[in-house]
Amino acid sequence: MRDDSWRTLNDEALERLLIERWLLRGASLAVILVAAIGATYLGLRGVETVIDQVTVGLFLALAVASGVVGFTMRQEDLRIQRELRRRRSSPSPGGPAS
Repeated sequence: MRDDSWRTLNDEALERLLIERWLLRGASLAVILVAAIGATYLGLRGVETVIDQVTVGLFLALAVASGVVGFTMRQEDLRIQRELRRRRSSPSPGGPAS
């Protein structure tokens, strides 16, 4: 959602969007974990053939790519959370002024 289309959503929809994104980041973390386990298993077994080397390389590339996706999603989530805080802290129109 790089185009900031989330700014037009109401507070409840933003909260649902954040929960969806947290679940996706959790899945990204699971991918990193599986890649780390796979690379560790192959490393313990011994990387002897070219196929083993390619497999370890793919596991590492998958882990790095998943980490980058998770990091960029987190940056966007922080922007969404700041927007939610801003909306909740601003006085409502027509309400009593403090």
